[in-house]
Amino acid sequence: MASSTRDVQLILEGLVSFASWGLQEIDLLENNCVIQKLGDGGYGSVLMVQDKKTDQKMALKLLERNKTTEFAFLMEFSKSFFHSPPPNIIGSHGTAFKAWNYFAFAQELSIGDLCSLITPHDGLLEDTVKRCAVQISSALEFIDSKGLVHLDIKPENILIFDEECYCIKITDFGLSCIKGTMAKTWIGTVSYMAPEMSQVTDEDSLLVDFPLDVWSFGIVLYCLLTGEFPWHSAVSTDKAYSSFVEWQCNLEDIEPPAPWSRFPPGALKMFNGLLAIDCSKRSTSCEVLLFLEECWKEEIIDSSEGTSSDADTTNVSVEFELSKSCLKSDIRKDAHARMPSNVSYSSISTTSLLSTISSYLTSDSSECDSDRRYQSFHVGAEIEIGCMTTIYWILERQI
Repeated sequence: MASSTRDVQLILEGLVSFASWGLQEIDLLENNCVIQKLGDGGYGSVLMVQDKKTDQKMALKLLERNKTTEFAFLMEFSKSFFHSPPPNIIGSHGTAFKAWNYFAFAQELSIGDLCSLITPHDGLLEDTVKRCAVQISSALEFIDSKGLVHLDIKPENILIFDEECYCIKITDFGLSCIKGTMAKTWIGTVSYMAPEMSQVTDEDSLLVDFPLDVWSFGIVLYCLLTGEFPWHSAVSTDKAYSSFVEWQCNLEDIEPPAPWSRFPPGALKMFNGLLAIDCSKRSTSCEVLLFLEECWKEEIIDSSEGTSSDADTTNVSVEFELSKSCLKSDIRKDAHARMPSNVSYSSISTTSLLSTISSYLTSDSSECDSDRRYQSFHVGAEIEIGCMTTIYWILERQI
């Protein structure tokens, strides 16, 4: 574990220096066959290629140099390398160099991202969401232990390796910062941004810390369970967010607002921890493990029923909202075994908890095969990609 902000900074600078010296010149076409162009985005293009020696199919992302810098490119790679090799974080294995291009690659065997599985206004099955929660929690705790904050946790940045989400991995450390960094402008994606980040100005900077990722994690879980966002942004002018704040400050006196009334008591208690307005009172990501035996999602309830027109405008589908979130600036069972409010965390059996976690991560099916159908995969652009893939990050240098 990094002992201080300075320690982490020195480690990353060392990795950047090491990566810059380790670049090797190769001929892309000598080692790979270009199969097709997969897509274009604001940061470059994506190609599907196949390694001539191993026949492995890979996605190559080309990033124009005038939209980034060599140092920023190598720093992103180094942050990814710094987090290797936990099972729920994409690991980088090396870099390569070709004439006027830089290459950095991470092992990616995904069939898409978590966003591609979400059904608008419905979400995912409860067990699937719980499997995701266990793995995202593990990844976030590891990132925190390394002294970094991801700052862009969202479904597009969580890669899936099977449709049931028995294996998912966090990717894209492009916006991540060292804990203790002072943020003087918004960092992240608005819909997943914590209220304290939403209030950042040039005159009122923010100390970057782990609770920012915990908040985003809470929003991700809400999206996975409902197929909707709870609000557009965590600011006082957002009526849905303001209603949530009022409820959280008066839990004993008022009922939860309409979008939240669909959740069982255990799930509400979990969300109140993850989405605590006061970041000093926000729970850690691993505390979701204490709620795995709770019911998170009752029978489908149409959130538009019994709500005002103002509230309805906030219940936009994930499909629509997430397509906009690429801009950085901008159930099945009844409630059961609900944890009484007076039960303390310490009273939960460790053996029981580990058994519950194991049950959500154990699959009877074999590993995904290379014949799985293509799914939507977001890498700065809408592309189609197969199951057995490796993502290479490429920085294209202009002559």
